[in-house]
Amino acid sequence: MTTPPTTPAPGAAAAAATAPVPATAPVVPAPPGAPVTPGTRFRRIGGGLSLVASGALVCASLVMIPYENQTDAEYLQTGVDHTTNILWAAVVLHYGYLLLLPAALTLVHLARRGARKLSLVAMVLAGLGAGLSGLVAVDFYDVALANELPADEALRIFEVAGGYGQGALIAAPSILGLAVGTNLAMVAAWWARAIPVYPVVLSVVGWVVFFFYSGDAWLPSISTALVAAAGLWAGVIVLRMRDDVWDRI
Repeated sequence: MTTPPTTPAPGAAAAAATAPVPATAPVVPAPPGAPVTPGTRFRRIGGGLSLVASGALVCASLVMIPYENQTDAEYLQTGVDHTTNILWAAVVLHYGYLLLLPAALTLVHLARRGARKLSLVAMVLAGLGAGLSGLVAVDFYDVALANELPADEALRIFEVAGGYGQGALIAAPSILGLAVGTNLAMVAAWWARAIPVYPVVLSVVGWVVFFFYSGDAWLPSISTALVAAAGLWAGVIVLRMRDDVWDRI
């Protein structure tokens, strides 16, 4: 005998039609041992190490230079008094700035579902910030000026080069991208509940002090130590994460 079709109760069809449909399904980590995307461990460990190393290298480069640069003349004199330190510090700083991009992209990955729009803006700005790694090469020319020309002539050429307005079109987006993009990536990861708020605070305070008090002898080193601590904190979280969680976060 054929069972008659069940007729839905009055209003049930309308209720089903108007019920909200979630935009995305919640991400549930797979059980341990479940297959993950090839290369997941490499990306996770690389991202975690970039978080740890980027801030540490930036901080180390500033510790290498016992300088005073409140004025252009003091800055150039530093190139005479600490030539070797500055040349090696420029190399360390170059790689520190370079690693800030994969570090930010690692945070963007953590935030890609919980703070999608915010992480997208952070990714674009962090990409602009990578331009600072190239600007570090200017340090070699500044050292050459300070050592090969009389002090007054070196200062004159340095000020002429710094007076070209087009240079700001390169430097300003890079500085803004690094300062805002890196911190925004931290905020996005916190907003997505991937990291606690403490590394966010350390990163924001560290970068703000670094850019506003860059002429001080020790504040840049202290402030970037805070940045390094923030990167270490977030990096350890990524390095301790399971591959399947990273793959599906």
